[in-house]
Amino acid sequence: MRKFLSGTVAFALLAASLPAAAASATVTRAWQFKADSVKGLEVRNLIGDIRVERGTEAGVHITAQATIDAESQAEAERLLGLIEYRTADVGAGSRFDVFLSRSHFPKIYWSGGTSMWWGVSYTEHLGERIRLVGDRDDAPAVRVDLVIRAPAGSSLTVDNHLGETVANGYSGELRLDGGSGLLRSTGGAGRLDLDNGSGKVEVVGHRGEVTADTGSGSVTITDCECEIAADTGSGSVEIRNGSGEVAASTGSGRVTIENFSGSIEADTGSGSVRARAVSNVRRLDADTGSGGVEVDGDLSALERLRIDTGSGSVKLRSSGTPSLEIRINTGSGGVDVNAPGATVRESDDEWIVRMKDGAGSGLIDTGSGSVDLSFP
Repeated sequence: MRKFLSGTVAFALLAASLPAAAASATVTRAWQFKADSVKGLEVRNLIGDIRVERGTEAGVHITAQATIDAESQAEAERLLGLIEYRTADVGAGSRFDVFLSRSHFPKIYWSGGTSMWWGVSYTEHLGERIRLVGDRDDAPAVRVDLVIRAPAGSSLTVDNHLGETVANGYSGELRLDGGSGLLRSTGGAGRLDLDNGSGKVEVVGHRGEVTADTGSGSVTITDCECEIAADTGSGSVEIRNGSGEVAASTGSGRVTIENFSGSIEADTGSGSVRARAVSNVRRLDADTGSGGVEVDGDLSALERLRIDTGSGSVKLRSSGTPSLEIRINTGSGGVDVNAPGATVRESDDEWIVRMKDGAGSGLIDTGSGSVDLSFP
């Protein structure tokens, strides 16, 4: 049963800027969901761009603009009528699905699809397996662009398989899933979860909790007062201008943190860790397989320090002195300590540096890198 209110439907036909043998058809529809939809609405789309905004109405409002480029005007219009919008308005189980049946859309054009005769690519969406081709003459081009407006405090999940998803000013609980397009949130608040297959993840000006995960893209988080958990398989992680806590992990990229106030945890397989102009760092944990670790700023708040590198060097520069005892082990690298007033003990296999009353604990371990410490 359809429990939503259907809004105005607009229809337009486009032919300009297309090849002579092609035609385009576009239809726009709108839905206004009940107020209960804010408890948990899930939106799933195969291909197109999605924009999420803060709404002013009690329920969630969705506008869908579907466009199809096909061989003829009649074919484009026919295919438009075969796109299904499956909806439910049942509180926390509310949903909005854009469904393309394989029987009507066995293959569609996508710029990332294969155009070589020996290559075939498919995508799975809502139980349908659809072939993706990179030649515009071989299949219709289909896209459904969505605008979602949800009031403050809403719980919303958006899954957009092929396309960009951008949120602006959203306040509440938001999860964005993507396959290969950009995931971005600006000026938001609340709990934010972004999960991408191979595209970039960007967050600007958030307040709350941020979880960012991508398989092979980069993660960039700027101007946030957040608890941050960022993970990428082979891209870089950059955190700039903010406060809270950071946990960053990458398989083969670097981790860069600048002008951040709060505790830091960083883990890389083969990349470096660089933290500059940091402050109020009570815990600092850094682990790299083959990259170096370099940290500078005010480390006077340090209570726990753990740094481990397989083959990289370690450099710490602080404008303040923490109450900390650091044990240093290196496999084949040298140790240089510049810490006036500190007690330094050296043995064959370990250095112990005690600053102030040594209330906190620290451990630095490198396989083949040097250790360079400088405290005032």
